[in-house]
Amino acid sequence: MPQIRLNRAQKEEVKQFRTITGATEKTAIEYLRAESWNLQNAIDFYYTSPPAMPAPKIDRKAIERLWAKYRDAQGDTMLAEGISLFCEDLQVDPTDVALLVLSWHMNAEVMSEFKKEEFVDGLMQLGCDSIEKLRKRLPDLRAELNDAETFPKIYDYAYMFAREKGQKCVHQPMAIAMWQLLFINSQHWELLDKWIEFLQTHHNRAISKDTWVQLLDFKRTVAPDFSNFDPSGAWPYLIDEFVEHMAPRSESQSQ
Repeated sequence: MPQIRLNRAQKEEVKQFRTITGATEKTAIEYLRAESWNLQNAIDFYYTSPPAMPAPKIDRKAIERLWAKYRDAQGDTMLAEGISLFCEDLQVDPTDVALLVLSWHMNAEVMSEFKKEEFVDGLMQLGCDSIEKLRKRLPDLRAELNDAETFPKIYDYAYMFAREKGQKCVHQPMAIAMWQLLFINSQHWELLDKWIEFLQTHHNRAISKDTWVQLLDFKRTVAPDFSNFDPSGAWPYLIDEFVEHMAPRSESQSQ
């Protein structure tokens, strides 16, 4: 802001504004000017629309030093050993869902492997340039699964993340592990155990992307007793088979 010449009355108003609000001289002048040097109006405006706090500076070099601690000595990638040490420092189990959400923020392409740009850019985005800051964010990461808009994005990402390199589909045990990780708390699905039992008994094959995506819609829209299930709907055949498998049980329970 350019230097402003203030008269005696304006200087006194700046002084009073700063005494009452604790604001800097620059802020006091900005608010007083906005309210045509009416002191009371400027003070009211300050408390109803306080100045935005500057975003805290994130030390990229500190994040890069963290990366150097965990990366594989033979390459520029963090592998299983480094991720294990990373989790140990975070005081979190590697199977914790927070690690999945963190991987989503990093846009990591492969499970049990972080590239430098994924790690550094992800922590920059989260505003965490130390293990201590990231540890404090873990509850927030877990809570993102409860957000109606965020959960489907993490759910879609989980399928890509769970695939082995070069594979188009997710192996069934990994898909089951992911569903058990995702369908918790507010996303709980009461048919999950039945769905897993059905897969393990009748479908010992990989899970397609279509089945993965449609299962979330099925969970959200179809009643646990399948009373509103439309067999003519465009459901994947595996979901149709699951409903047919469960139908005799539903009928016997209703009798």
